[in-house]
Amino acid sequence: MLGLFSKIPAAALGTDEICAYDRGKGYQYLWLGGTDGEPILWRVLSKEGNQASYQDSEGEAFSGKPLFLLSDYLLGTHFLTGNIQRDFYVYFNRSPDPGWDLDRPASVWQASDGRKWCGDFIQTCLGAEERAAVLATFKSDREYRARRDAYNPSLPSFPAAPDILKGDRVFFLSAEEAETEAYGFPFKKSYTAESEWWTRTFEGQVSCSDSRIPEVSIVLTRFGGLLRSPASPNMKFFARPALNLDTSRVLLVSLESAKPRTAPQGEAVLAPIPRVKKRKGLTWKLTLWDKSRDGFALGQVRREGDTLVIPYQNAAAYDPSPAPNERVSALVTDSGGRALKSYGNIALPRSGEGEARVRLPDWKQGDRLFVFSEQCNGEGKTDFSSRLVEAEVP
Repeated sequence: MLGLFSKIPAAALGTDEICAYDRGKGYQYLWLGGTDGEPILWRVLSKEGNQASYQDSEGEAFSGKPLFLLSDYLLGTHFLTGNIQRDFYVYFNRSPDPGWDLDRPASVWQASDGRKWCGDFIQTCLGAEERAAVLATFKSDREYRARRDAYNPSLPSFPAAPDILKGDRVFFLSAEEAETEAYGFPFKKSYTAESEWWTRTFEGQVSCSDSRIPEVSIVLTRFGGLLRSPASPNMKFFARPALNLDTSRVLLVSLESAKPRTAPQGEAVLAPIPRVKKRKGLTWKLTLWDKSRDGFALGQVRREGDTLVIPYQNAAAYDPSPAPNERVSALVTDSGGRALKSYGNIALPRSGEGEARVRLPDWKQGDRLFVFSEQCNGEGKTDFSSRLVEAEVP
């Protein structure tokens, strides 16, 4: 219990401060992407991925530990506009001949409209640099017997589906993942059937005259536990996409207003990073590395009294209409370069080259100053940044 009342920094480098699901402390969340102009909220199920293998956006094997995320929202496709929106439905498959090989269970997901919907989702709801931070996931689903079936616990187990995820960047959970206690889906004796959402799992086949009808499974939102009867693929239920996030692309995470967006016209002062109570339901904002900004560089820093003058080159330029969120930003860390002490926007770069003027009133011996080109997009929206460039403070 004491851990709930400890304090953590409201902004930090990397993802160490983000916590996975904990039975006592519940979920933490983060914002990523958006639909209808509103950011999408994701649950952090795990800080070690979903027991799969991964490739990054360059096609290289990823050996780190991804954040395994599940949409906290129920999503689908608007039946008139075709837009992905909250609280609409998805057909798992509407084609009368989807090309499934019913003796190869993975083919049911791989040829489904549900998988195509996931591809549409990542293209329309995530920006280019957000997509670059989503890992390709490779996984086989093992044979699995449901721990608790909502209607009929005597049904046979789900068949194994070798190589079901073959580079999928966004996907539905498997039936087993949707009953994994470590991800926050407890096993209960009874369930309240609220909103059903699809998994990727092929349930099996039922006989109807001389034909075989494939069935896939769905789960009960918030409660776990599988609803298996009936769930033919041409029915419509909600989608809750899942993905694995490349943590090496996350430069900063922040809570609430720990990263205020300002429009400095002269001398800037960095604001101390506040500490907040560690509590349930913390929601994090991401600052992702944008490779296109890697040309950002610094000139020789000089002092003018108590003010540092920091020349910079190759910043993404501010423009009131097409690029109103571009800034040159800075942060101060301890001597180890990890503990974040202060942050702020230090220049409004009206061209790629310029000078920032900043005061560091709380500067201590051994502190380190880093400067970067940053797109600051406001609360709930992902920010994008160059790599941090260390400034030599005279």
